[in-house]
Amino acid sequence: MNKAKNMLIGEMLLEEGIITKEQLKDALEEQKKSGEKIGQVLVKMRYISKEILWTFLGYQMGVPFINVEDMGEIKQDVLKSLPEQLMRNEKLIPVSRQGRVITVAMADPLNFLVVDDIKATTRSEIDTRLAPAEDIKKLIDKYFGFKNEETGAIARARVDELDDILAAPTGNRQQPREEQPQMKINRSPYGDAPAPRREEAPRMPSFSQPAYQPPQPSYTPPAASSYAPPPQQPSYTPPPQQSSYSAPSYEAPQQAASYSAPQPLSASMSGDTPVNSFLTSLISSAYDSNATDIHVEPFNDKCRIRRRIDGALYEVDSPPKTLYTGLLNKIKEMAQMNVNEKNAPQESKLKIRVAGREINMAVYTFPTIFGEKIVLRIVRSDSSILPLNTVGMDESVYDLFKKEIRLPYGLIIISGPTNSGKATTMYSTLADLNTPNVNIFTVDDTTSNYILPGLNQTKVSRKSYGQVLRYLADQDCDVVAVGDIPNKETAEGVFDMIASGHLVIANLRANDPYQALQNIINLGIEPYVVYSNTMAVITQRLIRRVCDRCRVSYEATPEILKMLGDSASRSMLHKGNGCAACAGTGYKGRTAVFEMLPITEKIKDLFTAGEPVKKIKEENKKSGMNFIKEDALLKVLQGLTTVDEYMKIS
Repeated sequence: MNKAKNMLIGEMLLEEGIITKEQLKDALEEQKKSGEKIGQVLVKMRYISKEILWTFLGYQMGVPFINVEDMGEIKQDVLKSLPEQLMRNEKLIPVSRQGRVITVAMADPLNFLVVDDIKATTRSEIDTRLAPAEDIKKLIDKYFGFKNEETGAIARARVDELDDILAAPTGNRQQPREEQPQMKINRSPYGDAPAPRREEAPRMPSFSQPAYQPPQPSYTPPAASSYAPPPQQPSYTPPPQQSSYSAPSYEAPQQAASYSAPQPLSASMSGDTPVNSFLTSLISSAYDSNATDIHVEPFNDKCRIRRRIDGALYEVDSPPKTLYTGLLNKIKEMAQMNVNEKNAPQESKLKIRVAGREINMAVYTFPTIFGEKIVLRIVRSDSSILPLNTVGMDESVYDLFKKEIRLPYGLIIISGPTNSGKATTMYSTLADLNTPNVNIFTVDDTTSNYILPGLNQTKVSRKSYGQVLRYLADQDCDVVAVGDIPNKETAEGVFDMIASGHLVIANLRANDPYQALQNIINLGIEPYVVYSNTMAVITQRLIRRVCDRCRVSYEATPEILKMLGDSASRSMLHKGNGCAACAGTGYKGRTAVFEMLPITEKIKDLFTAGEPVKKIKEENKKSGMNFIKEDALLKVLQGLTTVDEYMKIS
């Protein structure tokens, strides 16, 4: 089978000599009467077998067909890797496991949203295979029993397990402990599991299989709870508080979108134990101080707690080292991590209710020589989208960028290192383009948390970007935004969209515009394709703003003036003295600095001729564009930031 995969199934069968023209004609006549699909008609008329039909359908989809009717026994540990209700609802079943790869037979293997759900649930790679829905149902009924009868293999296993429990000596049974009040944990993204017990000692979480519940289509705010504050919270260094200054704080987003798969685990914290009391205070105060990350770090003689605010880490009062183990196990238990796994990194998501409000977090652990380090990344669902003219672009960059994003087709790249505010700039750009006569579609990672009315937004894993882009060609898009270009498949999808007459705006992790273009070439895309289809590349960094409440002017020293150059020879500089609004740091909020590279005909010729980057930079400078370091200096002279922040920009 070497023909195009977009051929009709009847044409493919005819081309391969499986059926004749007369048989296809007869089947088409019968299809007009019955309304069935042509493949079903061909099988019904016995022109082809069901196996041949599904083999060709699998080839057409690009997914191998698996004949589940002829399979041997499936191991119970494989079957138990997914909830039964998920299998029935989505018409799928796991059939084998090799290492970290689970082979799953699916009636719709191209439903990458469900595939991403399975990956998140099993924490494994998924090898999808095509199988008829009715065959999958028979297999599920065989192993799990019919819907209202437990007559299958798993049902019999449950009976055997119950017999073993009843036959065990009474003294060996573990007595149930009193349930902890005001604490509810969903241990699976697919449904509710029993609430955890009152904390007495670190223990393994239950990995029972709850019933599958599809993600809810809309978010319902939590009702006011009867939260009782902890009896005594540990003291902290006063966090920076929000001032009345209305300048926007430029934050890189973390998570949200129109589709959430899977939902984070939910928990409510109560303050009846030292661990719960400390954790409640830690998360609540970090959220109030606009922290983006909480670091819990074990050392030989202490447990250090740090919070990242406006891109900088600040240490706060830490708990006794004796509290570290309980804190680690409580976080891992709520996030449904393996408590016994100490030597491998783990990650999960968690939704926790503190003081009547829900806080979403991504949870990461990593082994160190003194124990596991924990990072809690706070995901704010209330991230506001800044107007494009407030993100920090100077007037020349802003005017040119506005012109470039209104081109009918081509690639606009927004580049920068991790946590440089690329997503904020992208969604500010999309908000500027968002009008009723423009069809905009976004393909973003599950960690994005911007929701913009009027946009068609989807949220999948980064590995699936290329798959999604293949299908967007049929969605009549004007503008497509992509959260990253992580692999060759995504890069090919981007340039296919451009060739079809679409404007693509993509984020890319790179330190400068020239590296951004080279990164795409390194994925295997021809250089002339990259240079001829890219319209502009913009690179950015985030710098802290001087606190408006305690801003003071000072005369720069000769050393500083020499470092800044001639442009600062007569300028007064600014800094923050520190106040309650900024917790004594002198900074409040962040802004961005930019460097833009428009791909003009001259620039394109220099790239194509293989000229050194230095020469291309000189040409870009002649066109009036500043380097990113010069943009940072401009903000120093404007009093927006300090010399120290300027020195961080390379």
